Amino acid sequence: MDLTVLLVAAIVAGFAICFAIGWRSRRRDPALEKVVDAIVENYLDERKFNINKLVKDTGLDEGSIRRALRRLERAGVITHTGGGNYRLKDPLVFLTEPDYARAIRITKDDNILYGAYQNPYLPRLYLLCVYGLFLADLVFSILAYLSYTIGWPTPLLSQWVIGILPSDKLFIPFLLFLIGMGMIFVDFLDNIIKGWARERYMVIVGALSGVSYDISLADELSGRIRRGHIVDVDLDVSLLQKLINYFRSVPLGDVKVRYRVGKEEKVIAFRNMPFPRELFYVIRSVQLGALGWRKRYARTLMLWRARAALPSVR
Repeated sequence: MDLTVLLVAAIVAGFAICFAIGWRSRRRDPALEKVVDAIVENYLDERKFNINKLVKDTGLDEGSIRRALRRLERAGVITHTGGGNYRLKDPLVFLTEPDYARAIRITKDDNILYGAYQNPYLPRLYLLCVYGLFLADLVFSILAYLSYTIGWPTPLLSQWVIGILPSDKLFIPFLLFLIGMGMIFVDFLDNIIKGWARERYMVIVGALSGVSYDISLADELSGRIRRGHIVDVDLDVSLLQKLINYFRSVPLGDVKVRYRVGKEEKVIAFRNMPFPRELFYVIRSVQLGALGWRKRYARTLMLWRARAALPSVR
């Protein structure tokens, strides 16, 4: 009875601690919100700013501003260029620093409104190769254990496993080893596929340069769709993608762009883009030359990304 009470108390205490940590990480930060407001109002299109300007715009002390900026930098919303100067990334830019610098250089310092990596392996081959392999490994280990303990579905399975081991005492450790190696292998394969996608499938949308994307293995954003050549944009989120999005903080989907090449029309699909609905609106806005909506939603997106970063920045 005492052990049960201690167990319940430990569970309640653990829940309370997790709740407190979650609440602390999501609580409002007035200084951060003031800094974000100043950036959205004054530097959303200018993009470059420094701490002295923010001191004048917000009325906050330099220490508070530096803490807020470090939080935004961790969230990937801004980039520190040195000497107290910063460059604003659009809240819908999810590129690494080297790729962001490359995109700025290739687009001749254009205002990049959206930047991310498409992952053509998700959710088709990616799920089959990565999670399918681990699931098969896990199912095999469970069936082998059930075969060893209760003889279901057949004792032949556990007998076969024991037959390849030097001792039947190694049966359970061997199954645990299989599961552990499966997790390591899946994580390794997952990193390789994500790295490959990140290196080879970058997509950016610039206010003046239009849509730029990689089309080959050693590419420099050679795929280009100019603003005036965009005919139509379509958003496509499959049933499987919707199912995956229930378990992800960042939704994925396909965005198809129909564009003109001379008198011919072509269609290109960007697969599994993060925040596909926002990408759809960005491309549509570039096509129509109407970017006013960015100012309305930039504050919300910046605060969301900042709160998703580490809660305490000292």
